[in-house]
Amino acid sequence: MLVQTVAVENADVGLTANVILPGTMDTPVNRKSMPDADFSKWAKTDDVAELVLSLADEPAKHLTGLAIPIEGGRG
Repeated sequence: MLVQTVAVENADVGLTANVILPGTMDTPVNRKSMPDADFSKWAKTDDVAELVLSLADEPAKHLTGLAIPIEGGRG
């Protein structure tokens, strides 16, 4: 609800607000602590970075108040 409130309160000045909800991230620490896990479903840091850049780009100017999960479809 916080991101939706921020989005509504800032819509009149052209600011957007979204939140990214990463699941288990594919990092060296996670791989080491969970060696038997299925890494293929884990989000990579590059995946999150690409989404951030996409949300900052002009075509996403009407996307606001969203909570976007990145979790490999494991929902």
